[in-house]
Amino acid sequence: MQPFLEPDSPRVRSAMEANQVEHMTYLARSLPGAIVKDTPGLLLVDSGLPCNTFNVVCRARLERHEADARIAAAVSHFRDKAFPFAWWVGPDAAPEDLDARLSAHGLVNAEQELGMSMDLSRLPGLALPSGLCIRRAEDEHTLTDFARVVAANWEPADPHVLDFYARTAHVALAPDSPIRFFVGYLDGEAVAASECHRAWGVAGLYSVATVRHARRRGIGAALTLAPLLDAREAGYRTATLQASAQGQGVYSRLGFVPQGTFREYQ
Repeated sequence: MQPFLEPDSPRVRSAMEANQVEHMTYLARSLPGAIVKDTPGLLLVDSGLPCNTFNVVCRARLERHEADARIAAAVSHFRDKAFPFAWWVGPDAAPEDLDARLSAHGLVNAEQELGMSMDLSRLPGLALPSGLCIRRAEDEHTLTDFARVVAANWEPADPHVLDFYARTAHVALAPDSPIRFFVGYLDGEAVAASECHRAWGVAGLYSVATVRHARRRGIGAALTLAPLLDAREAGYRTATLQASAQGQGVYSRLGFVPQGTFREYQ
């Protein structure tokens, strides 16, 4: 286990990206039929599912003389299978003109997110909205509820999300799993989800989601706080996340500070 990182450590930014990379690969490594190509300078994850949530290229640290050939090979891997995928460019990606090279290979910058970190000692207390209870997923039924909420981010709901978590449940729920899944139930209905991946000395927050009809009630805020408070209780001092433009203000008010940008190319 990596030592807990202090919020002011100069290693927080690199740990933030390493945590994200670990989050993208941990369950995929156990998925039958998945391919994880972990090579110097580049990591490719092919889940075997036609879903760019789980098909990713990341952790690019490419030498300039080889960059175009390796980009072409990674892009061809998915295009030859007609599989969607996402290429994530983190704050320490190389070469420095990687974005331009990805564009030249036909990829489009679909989203930009702000990497952020937080001192967990600054967390406020958790106040649950009326009718809401939060459970940590410790069995397949609750993990399925988590997956259903996440899948509902798409319209129609993405069935590949349900498939992925069903097929990796034995690893996701194992006692030594670094991932904690949380589900919010409003009057007994699963309406919100979040997860925390504990790796590289930081607690990475992911998959914060609330179904449409339960939004604007403080439920998303509760599902943000619950995994962070859980991580703090376990000794973690620093949390990290990648925030969309819509979420940056919310996380800033909570105490998160910028640590660099992440770009998603498709």
